[in-house]
Amino acid sequence: MTGNAPTADRLRHAEAIEAPRVDAASFRQGWRVRTRLDALFAAGRITGAEWQAAVEYRDAYARVWSGRGGDFAGARIAGGADIHDREIARIATLTVLARVEARLGGLATALLIACVVEDFSWARIAAICQRNPETVRNWTALAVRALAQAWATRQEADRPLGG
Repeated sequence: MTGNAPTADRLRHAEAIEAPRVDAASFRQGWRVRTRLDALFAAGRITGAEWQAAVEYRDAYARVWSGRGGDFAGARIAGGADIHDREIARIATLTVLARVEARLGGLATALLIACVVEDFSWARIAAICQRNPETVRNWTALAVRALAQAWATRQEADRPLGG
């Protein structure tokens, strides 16, 4: 096989792998695996703004942590900025994440990490929550909606949502 195309076996077992697409509507030069977050948006369970907030949340995790494992073991240290500037930015991002997650609560945060950050399957998330996959999809959509509200106001002082 040549190029970056997925194997036939991977295509058979993937929930959604999108081929490269370059046309008037899209400019995607490579193959792309559609995430659970993308599936929530495609199904109309979340809005574009909610999807964008979740992507920014996931990106904040990626900026802070080099490992994508459950314990986020490795802090990222590479980068062009001065090490002190990088550490200040890292601490600021950790503070924002902590503030947002405190406003959301434990269950919503766990669902967001499982779906948005880790992209676990619905079956795996359902097993963790001891609920059926449709229930965790619904709960995750609600968590993404709450995240969008908290993310939009992430620079404000700590206060509970609706307060």
